[in-house]
Amino acid sequence: MANFVAIVDPNSERRSHYIKTIQPLLPPVAGLISNSCAVENFEAIWAANPKAPISCVADTEGTAVVWGEAIATHQSEPLSAPHLLKLWKDSQTRSFPTFDGFYAAIAYHPNWGLSVAADLLGLFPVYYYTHGDIALIGSSPELFRYHPLFTAQFNPRGLVGILLTNGTFEGQTLWQDVYRLAAGYSLQWQPHQKAQEIQQYQIPQPNSHKNYQTLSFDQQLDVLEQAIDQALTRQAPATARHALLLSGGLDSRTLAGLLHRRGVETVALSLGVNADIDMQCAKAVARTLGMEHHHLTIPSDKYPEYANLLVKWEHLVNGFNWVMDWGIYSYLQNLAPRIVGGHSLGPILGIKVAYSLPNQPLSFDTFFGGGVNRWGFSPPFLEQLLRKEVFGDLVNETIARIRTTYESYAEDEFRRAWWFDLYHRQRFHIGCSGWQLSFGAWPVLPFLDWQVLETTGTLPVQTIGKRRGENELLRTRFPQLAQLPLDQKNFNVEPLQPSPWRQQLAPWFGLQRKWRRWLHKQGIERRYYYRIYNINDAGWRQVRRQAEPYREQVGHLFHLDVLNQVLPPPEESIQFKADSIMEASGLKLLLGFLLWSKDHL
Repeated sequence: MANFVAIVDPNSERRSHYIKTIQPLLPPVAGLISNSCAVENFEAIWAANPKAPISCVADTEGTAVVWGEAIATHQSEPLSAPHLLKLWKDSQTRSFPTFDGFYAAIAYHPNWGLSVAADLLGLFPVYYYTHGDIALIGSSPELFRYHPLFTAQFNPRGLVGILLTNGTFEGQTLWQDVYRLAAGYSLQWQPHQKAQEIQQYQIPQPNSHKNYQTLSFDQQLDVLEQAIDQALTRQAPATARHALLLSGGLDSRTLAGLLHRRGVETVALSLGVNADIDMQCAKAVARTLGMEHHHLTIPSDKYPEYANLLVKWEHLVNGFNWVMDWGIYSYLQNLAPRIVGGHSLGPILGIKVAYSLPNQPLSFDTFFGGGVNRWGFSPPFLEQLLRKEVFGDLVNETIARIRTTYESYAEDEFRRAWWFDLYHRQRFHIGCSGWQLSFGAWPVLPFLDWQVLETTGTLPVQTIGKRRGENELLRTRFPQLAQLPLDQKNFNVEPLQPSPWRQQLAPWFGLQRKWRRWLHKQGIERRYYYRIYNINDAGWRQVRRQAEPYREQVGHLFHLDVLNQVLPPPEESIQFKADSIMEASGLKLLLGFLLWSKDHL
């Protein structure tokens, strides 16, 4: 979509100098166009994909900008900036209406100040900093430091949250007084007043208004299907060509079936090489639906370049795993103006809470310790790594606040875990890809829809738990796709609904699985997901070499003997106990922080 910065500053000379300074620095990547919108003390400037839907207005009524497409409830046409300005200006309670779609929006008037909001789950990044009568708002905090009144001071609280959960917690960033706007909240600010985050939206819980308990399972499937289909109808019109990120898994396969059924011209894009298990599954889906199919391999020698982009523009708020995704945008620019993604569709539609310790009831301790914290570092380890004179008791304090947040989400344990997963892991670790992709094509994320979220939030757990609903949708609506090999991030590609002939050849497919495992033991990795996450692979080795010179630079924050023990030199392979992907995630955070320290500490 866009990398944007907006400023409110009554000093015209200072404001003008700031804009002139950051303007050439604004495009994160090549091929973007810049534009701006200004009125009185306010100016917004952005660099965006030439095909990105952006609307702006500046007149006597004020100014407003919409990056992306904000679609009002029960409407199909996106909201224009003049309409948004009127809606927000007329809102006496400052409780602004929310919109579907992937977007960020900002409005300003000298009389009522600044208002900022984003999509329902806060996937479009919005950061802010306020000081007296100035405000800085941006899709990245990176360019804030060029304002003369901004002090780039390290924030220990922000780093602790990132190291514990692999994403920011409570909006804390690596800089003091710079915050990521919370999901479902709008930002309200007036000069010399404290910025306020005001809740606008929350995922619904089961209630008497939407009682699906009396419906049969088939009827509940109809409700779920209708919600997804309507979201796609509104966000992905059949009049436009769309690209689809097709992994060969359940989520993208379901979207492929829905797009094909609606007659949307769709070109599939899969990541990896032809020999990959994931790619073979994706090719079968594209071939069955008659979709044009492209594949893209991110060169390992590009990892250092993409690592720098991630560190510079995301400041580790989304972790440091998806380095390679910064290499996709350039390919999208010539593929289609829109890109449909199902990155978080499964966790939203299926509510698969996989993060808990085996054979133990779901609780905060089993949920946090069994999954969330495994993407970062355990509290005992952080107590050894972090210097007490800098971090004090922040580890225990942060865990206590994480527990409070978890328990505040819902009354039942299952939905507490679901909400926490959506608002944290799915929002940051998974959801960050939307903004990265936006520089090549406009992201269409159908789960950013009030009806989809209301439906999944109120359907019985028995229907959507463990992805039962999504599985049955594919089996019953798209039986051909259900019979195709299904990528499950392992060596098993058994279809959801094996055909009779496949059942007869089950022993032969069993030999195939054994063959893939044997290749894996020989060092031949045919699972794309595992290969790109391998911290010992060529691409990540280069990132490790790139970060190596900055160990001493963080010595005032970390005990270097502990750091050196857990993060060996780049030429040394790192061994893992069980899950190399999850266990390496925290180490990658440390690599990212070393790179961040180069320009920011």
